[in-house]
Amino acid sequence: MIRLDLTGQKFGRLTVLYDSGKRKRSFKIWLCRCDCGNLKEVITGNLRSGNTKSCGCLQKENQRNVGYTHGDSYTRLYKTWVNMKTRCYQNSHKDSRKYKEKGIIVCPEWRDSYQAFKFWAILNGYQDNLTIDRINNDGNYEPDNCQWITLSENTQKYWRNYNAT
Repeated sequence: MIRLDLTGQKFGRLTVLYDSGKRKRSFKIWLCRCDCGNLKEVITGNLRSGNTKSCGCLQKENQRNVGYTHGDSYTRLYKTWVNMKTRCYQNSHKDSRKYKEKGIIVCPEWRDSYQAFKFWAILNGYQDNLTIDRINNDGNYEPDNCQWITLSENTQKYWRNYNAT
């Protein structure tokens, strides 16, 4: 009978050090060192099938990274981007009717990519104390029609346009 020796073999992040001498039912248990440095005992079948690939650090990493895209979810700029899209596309937003009646949209580049919007914003003077403004109030949210201005400037512009009608 050929004795199975996994010593020195690598399975995922685990390198088999030696047969621990323990058994689980009829399966050998191997002592392995994970790439992160931890030791883990694993039965033969779980190593060879790929069911166990690390000491548990791989699963923890994957759980941390689930849904991670840009890390800006709590920033003012990200909220500006979300609110801009909400005004144009969500019926639940209090001002959506005003935007939809004028046919105002967010350009596809920005609508589909926060990173593209962020890149434009930074290159065009974004600061946390500024608000996004459409230069032409009948125009879309797009690079050539948007600028960053203070809230007071935005309010003055609103009242000038409101009084002109």
